[in-house]
This record gives sequence, structure tokens and C-alpha cells, in this order.
Amino acid sequence: MTRYALRRLAWLPIILFGVSAIVFFLLRGLPGQDPAAAIAGQGATDEQLDRIREDWGLNDPVWQQYGTWLGELVRGDFGNEFRSEKPIKDEFARRFPPSFQIITMSLFFGAIFGVGFGILSAMFRNGPLDYGVRFGAVGLSSIPEYFLLTLLIIIPLYLWNYSMPVGGYVPIYEDPVHNLKLFLPPALLIGLAGSAGLMRLTRTTMLEVLRSDYVRTASAKGLRRHTVILSHALRNAGTPIVTALGTAFVAVFGGSIIVERVLSIQGLGEWFFTAAFIRDLPVVQFLTVYTAFVVVMVNLVVDLSYGFIDPRVRYS
Repeated sequence: MTRYALRRLAWLPIILFGVSAIVFFLLRGLPGQDPAAAIAGQGATDEQLDRIREDWGLNDPVWQQYGTWLGELVRGDFGNEFRSEKPIKDEFARRFPPSFQIITMSLFFGAIFGVGFGILSAMFRNGPLDYGVRFGAVGLSSIPEYFLLTLLIIIPLYLWNYSMPVGGYVPIYEDPVHNLKLFLPPALLIGLAGSAGLMRLTRTTMLEVLRSDYVRTASAKGLRRHTVILSHALRNAGTPIVTALGTAFVAVFGGSIIVERVLSIQGLGEWFFTAAFIRDLPVVQFLTVYTAFVVVMVNLVVDLSYGFIDPRVRYS
């Protein structure tokens, strides 16, 4: 397993290099506003634009700009924002905690709802609970997340005259009540909406495993039903479920943009949206490479987890 992991990690710099090159040159080739004009804002003179291009190296050839940026990135210097000229590293450290909390809480609830209700649906096949879970999964998968989050703000205000807090992130260790008021409702909604596909996959996989001979043998030996389900059936059905969880993590990672925009939370998703809108190229470039790094690492963790879930998996 160690050799397999090292080989996978050896590809990480190559993947990040490819992603960085594609993003950098695509952003420079997009039609529209000049990056210098995006920095200077409206009403800038030609002299101001020329000075900005000179200061930021925008007059250099594109390949030279890429080499300079890549060298700084490798050294841990992520550059500065165009408008505010704040260090990207400091802004990332400030915006990372709320995004991390949204992602982890949403993924946790998604796994609980998806796997839990999927198992119950398989155990009570063709019963009222099974039909209810299947109907709910189809319904949840058809509702856009932005619509659910908008209702999250509107419905409590009209029904209970309760205004949900918007923005004003406070770490959970400083004010747990305010933090959970802000993050718990959207995390529950996103987790529930994202669990729809996981419910259906878990149900289908569990139904296949529950028909297996070894499961019937375990039941015939007198083992308790929850032992058969959790220790035998679920473990053998775990590989596709873990794969789906890895995919769900990537989906939640991208969906955090919607949450942060609707609730005015200054996280990485809102930062990326704003930077792309105003063409803050250094921020977009850094966040794209960071996202690629996270996706590659999540896929590696998922692949390595197969060996712990299923003893039959061997790494060469």
C-alpha cells in the first residue's frame, strides 16, 4: 500500500502543473476586461494603466508571467490580490475555517442520511419506509440547492418571525450558539439534498449483498440482525459507498459557493466567485490549483480506504 500511495503522490506535481498551466493561459486568453483595468477600476487614465501593467508584470510575455508566478507558488508565495493587494496567503487563512466547517458538516449529515436511510430502505424492501425513502431521494435530487437555501431564509421569517443570522462568522470555540445558528441549518439542508444519490446507491448495493449466500449463512447461524447488517453486509457493500462519499465531498466542496453567497459568509467559495467576477487573476489561479490538490488527495484517500474496507483488495 505504501508503494502504491507513493506512486500516486508522484503524479501530484504533474497534475498540479498541468492544471496551473491550463488555468493560467486560459485566463490570459479570455476576451473582456483588461486585468489592469480591473485593478484600477473605472475612470483610470492610460498612464495609470501603463503603470499598473508595469508593476504587475502584465507587459511581459505570457510564458514569462507564468514562469514567475509558478516559481513564487512553489516557494509558498501565493501572490497578492489585485484590488486590495492583500497577501493571498493571509486571506486564505482567514476564509478557510468557515468553508471547512460548511463542507465537513454537510458531508457528515449527507453520510448519516444517505447511508442510514439507504440501509433502512434495503432492510424493509417494498415496505412503506422503502417507498418513502425512494420518493424522498427522487424529490431531493430534483430540487436545486440555491432554492432550498433561499427558502431557509424566507420560510422561518414568515412562519415564525425568526430571522436567521446572515454573515458575521464567529468560530465555534468562541460562540458555539451563534456559530451553530449560522451553519447548522444550511449544513443540514445541503447534507440532506446531497444524500439523495447516496441513499439510492446504498439501497441498491445493500440489496445485492443481502441476497448473498454468506449473509444468509450468517443469519442462519443465529447472529443478530444488526450484526449481520453492519459487520457483514455493510462492510462488503462499503467500497461503492465510500466512492460515492468521495464524489459527494467534491460536490459539496463546489456547492459551498452557493451557501456562502446566499448567507454572506466570507469563505473560499464566496472569495472565488467574487475574484472570478472582477477578474482577480491571482486569486482565481491559486484557488483553482488548491481545489485540484484537494480533489486529488480525496481520491487518493478513497482509493487507499478500499484496502481497509475489503480485505480482498490488493495494491501492487
